[in-house]
Amino acid sequence: MVLPSTAELPTTFGRYKLTKVLGEGGMARVYLAQKAGPGGFLTESALKIVKRKAGRRSEFVQLLTREAIIGGQLRHPNIAATRDFDQVDGHYYIDMEYVEGRTLEELMRVAKKGDGFPPILALDLVRQLCRGLAYAHAMCDRDGRPLDIIHRDIKPGNIMVSHHGVAKITDFGIAKAAVETGVVTATNVVRGTPLYMSPEQATGQPLDRRSDLFSVGLILYEMLTGTRLFEMRDIISTMESIARAEIGDAPVLLSGIVPGLGPVFRKLMALHPAARHRDGEELGRDIADVTNRLADAHDIEPDAAAAEALRQLTTDADARPVQPDRHPAPTLPDSLPRADISLFKLDQIDASNASDYMHDSIPPLDSGADPDGLETLPYLDPVIRRTALNLKAVLDSVAETDD
Repeated sequence: MVLPSTAELPTTFGRYKLTKVLGEGGMARVYLAQKAGPGGFLTESALKIVKRKAGRRSEFVQLLTREAIIGGQLRHPNIAATRDFDQVDGHYYIDMEYVEGRTLEELMRVAKKGDGFPPILALDLVRQLCRGLAYAHAMCDRDGRPLDIIHRDIKPGNIMVSHHGVAKITDFGIAKAAVETGVVTATNVVRGTPLYMSPEQATGQPLDRRSDLFSVGLILYEMLTGTRLFEMRDIISTMESIARAEIGDAPVLLSGIVPGLGPVFRKLMALHPAARHRDGEELGRDIADVTNRLADAHDIEPDAAAAEALRQLTTDADARPVQPDRHPAPTLPDSLPRADISLFKLDQIDASNASDYMHDSIPPLDSGADPDGLETLPYLDPVIRRTALNLKAVLDSVAETDD
């Protein structure tokens, strides 16, 4: 079976009716899909269908299965839900929540052409990202053992913003499958992900939750300034710039835009993970403090101001205006979130029984898909991998200097 093009839609794919191509990457194509039920019941999904070439790699499918199941355990307002994982005619697919809205990448592009990204909206979206990441990073299995979930590809194209102003992180769990099995090629490296990597990721070192937070910091900087902090003339220079994490006067620049943000940003972008915020909760608290000071200085209510800023931004993009009402922000429970599965059982699951462990009863929320896929993880190609190994010496030399 060849994945249908736009001209061939609508068409049937297993239980789904594919109606529109939402995006495509090197690994998969994403469709807007409908699934009918009894009595006229109809649901919409963002259906990510893995291309046959990637699906033929058994090690990739095994890891993708494991990670899709983990993604299916994540149930949080700021994470796009993974509803199902299965295969049709040899094509594996992931049924994801469809977010009706725009990617953060699209909103940032519109802002750059206009008056810039509203600071109150930028801070609001970062706080939401912090909540979603804090939840995922803290996830344990049913026996209380940490799952050590790391997104690995936090970028504007992987963040949906619904028409109601809710930020949702997409593609949780999928990036790891591509990274560890080398499905991604260097052809797609230049499409953006290197610009949002942490130093440890650019140099091929072990990652933890603070790598995702570093990526959030890069997104925050770009929203507020309209420029990318470490972007250089080519990918090699960019990765070296990230590896050094020399942010220069960026904290001063940001404090000029949002008073008090500079020290928070400096900590967030520290070269060594141990010097950064320890988790999304801590970063979220710092961003909340800065937000409240900004709101007090301008005598505004933060949520209402953020909603209005988003309405104006989407109106500028000739999109449907967002609704002004906002839902209360969720908070983390006192106990760590736990997945309804054990690590032991997770390692025994394969693609044939994956759907038995997916939560298909997740209530529908607003939704969407990431158009970029995850074809942009750079150090998988041999050339880039060698570069990353060479760049590791950069961090080692900096560490020796610091000592």
